[in-house]
Amino acid sequence: MKSINIFAGTLLAVFTFTACSKQLDQYSQSELSSETYWTTETEARLAVNSCYSFLSNSYAIGSPVYNALFNEAFADNGYGVNSWDSDAQLISAGAITPAGMIYTGYDYTRVSLCNNVLTNISKVPMDETLKKRYIAEARVLRAFWYFLNTQYYGPMPLVTDYTSDPKTLDITPVSQEKLFDFITSELDAASADLPDSYSGSGAGNEKGRVTKWAAIALEARAYLYRGNWPKAAELSKKIIDGGQFKLFRVNALTTADMADDYSSLVTFADDNAKTKFYKGLRSYEKQFWAENDFNSEVIFDAGFVQNSPYSFSTPCQLVLPPSYVGGWTGMLPTQALVDAYWKADGTMFTPPSNEQRANNYNEGAPTAAYFNEFKNRDTRLYASVVFPGNSWNALIKDDPGGLGTGICYWSPDYNPLGYNLRKLVDPNYVLDWTSPQNFPLVRYAEMLLTYAEAQNEAAGPDASVYAALNDIRDRSGMPSVTPGLSKDAMRDVIRNERRIELAGEGFRYDDMRRWYKGQEQIDKMQGIYSIDNTLIQPRDWQLKDSLLPYPQDAVDRNPALKDAQTGKGY
Repeated sequence: MKSINIFAGTLLAVFTFTACSKQLDQYSQSELSSETYWTTETEARLAVNSCYSFLSNSYAIGSPVYNALFNEAFADNGYGVNSWDSDAQLISAGAITPAGMIYTGYDYTRVSLCNNVLTNISKVPMDETLKKRYIAEARVLRAFWYFLNTQYYGPMPLVTDYTSDPKTLDITPVSQEKLFDFITSELDAASADLPDSYSGSGAGNEKGRVTKWAAIALEARAYLYRGNWPKAAELSKKIIDGGQFKLFRVNALTTADMADDYSSLVTFADDNAKTKFYKGLRSYEKQFWAENDFNSEVIFDAGFVQNSPYSFSTPCQLVLPPSYVGGWTGMLPTQALVDAYWKADGTMFTPPSNEQRANNYNEGAPTAAYFNEFKNRDTRLYASVVFPGNSWNALIKDDPGGLGTGICYWSPDYNPLGYNLRKLVDPNYVLDWTSPQNFPLVRYAEMLLTYAEAQNEAAGPDASVYAALNDIRDRSGMPSVTPGLSKDAMRDVIRNERRIELAGEGFRYDDMRRWYKGQEQIDKMQGIYSIDNTLIQPRDWQLKDSLLPYPQDAVDRNPALKDAQTGKGY
């Protein structure tokens, strides 16, 4: 090994770990030669920190955070407005080609960073317990990278040895099943050497590092995606019973919490019902704000810092809001997602037809019938989606008509769907790519949903399934799930509850492909229509679209990918 190559062969002077202190560890480039590195505990820590870079480098190709935002637009939850933001337009339309794969990411540099640690850390004279922990962190991060990418590409080369130039790899991909076996075995083994939590003080003990619970949660997710219901239920139940996490809740309301007037949208039976609604609204919304980073619900997240544009600050503040308040309007919630939110009584909403909605919208002068569509709906709809009449005083104060009145089809920022994503946007920070709020990679709510789905499939809708779902419902101010459901009916509830609760966090594309097969999956990807019922994007999925093609440049560098590419239909 002649050098340590990082970020596609470019050696960076900054190894980043974004923790509760929101600081950057820096190390001199001149000190990273093979002759001088791997000699101290500090060097080992900084090398492990580099493994985290793919989580928090928000604009890097393959960043799980940036991909998560647009993953929703790969499927039926979102619409990627701009072709230069992501591959979402081509993927969702069923038009992606190997040459068209640009943004999604197929970069073994991230694996190489982890393999570098796992190959060389044994040389470092340091505390052996700490060394085992650092090894476990690298193993979890490598397994997480493989999990994210095999969900996109299916079979992939499995690389466990360090190479200074991963672009030169010429390795035949292994099956997705073997990759899942590797991922789950790595997560299982690593969890034994990881702590429950970190103190948040001192180098290497920052909050946000991989914990035992993060490894278990990711393993539970992997087993859920494989359809191993007993194992997914067992692991998620371990987190539920562990007592380390609970849903984030706002227990006391402030004047600012009550500033948005919902009297025209929600019928409150009494003051208690009104208080429950506002607590549910703010509990769901505020868990994603910077002031609540590392809250009781966070199992694993991507940490960000303020004023590091396009690198280590969150993209949510710029990508999601409307342009007239400083946003890009880059990823829009679809009508299908808005329709999925329950009614306030917890039952399914029946939407009007596209034609009727267009008539109600009335070319930008909405009738009362248009606003009726949003009345008495799931609290999470108001906390997650900007629509006409849904005021957001935390972002624009004293806005009597509601922020949403400015996002109509005919407005200058040209929002054809009439919606923006409110969830994940922190109104306390300037609408720019310089904001510090962390992005959730694993939340406790996901584990409750994982348990509910796995347990229902394994044993039917027993009391523990209801308890998991009702915890989520209660946090958002919604009523409990209807008792006495059949297994099939409960499955439908769980799937819709998961779609609502995790909207915008990057799960929908994976969930669609594991739940719906063949023609059913194709039928789910319906064309996107504007608020005035004009076709904006045809979506013509084919059977091959259940997996993405390898980028053409990856196939050109590694001819061993050609057969697998052909096998996927590309």
